[in-house]
Amino acid sequence: MSPKIRVFLIYGVCFLALFFIAQYIMSLFVVEKSIWTTFIPIGAAVVFSPKPHIEETQSGKQYGLKSIFSKKIIRF
Repeated sequence: MSPKIRVFLIYGVCFLALFFIAQYIMSLFVVEKSIWTTFIPIGAAVVFSPKPHIEETQSGKQYGLKSIFSKKIIRF
């Protein structure tokens, strides 16, 4: 599996996990369903999930994930 596909696959899994966790937490506090009970977890997942990071080097492109909680890039 190429590093590019692996990074975007891990990003998708992290996004979905954070979305489902945020949606579960929203369902504990909000009883009636509305469009906001979907949009708020999507926004939280976008903000908190690690973002794909592509860096050009002399040896080629290096792929990784960058989180808002850490300045260190997780490379694959």
